[in-house]
Amino acid sequence: MSVARAIRRETADIYVTRNYLRHIENEHPKELKMLGLEAITLVRMVVNQYNRIYKGLGDSLLLVVYNGRPKATAIELNWALKEGFYEVKTATIMRKDFLKEKKLLWSK
Repeated sequence: MSVARAIRRETADIYVTRNYLRHIENEHPKELKMLGLEAITLVRMVVNQYNRIYKGLGDSLLLVVYNGRPKATAIELNWALKEGFYEVKTATIMRKDFLKEKKLLWSK
């Protein structure tokens, strides 16, 4: 609740569909292999451990696990207006330089 309030967004559940899990598996197999994780495990890890939130493209949000490594792990969330929940669009490992271009909305 406090994080949603801080970034001025709705508090809601986060869902991921089988199609988006397949997308993550197909588009980011190297990252998953490097981490030794399945797509759903990666999504759960980020949801449970994120310590930064950035503004993504359009109205999307990036939940990010940001640590001392050169890369960060992130999931992109879209707000499903009719359904009233956030939907995982993708998950990936990204360079921290990429995040410098994004607006930081919240940090732990």
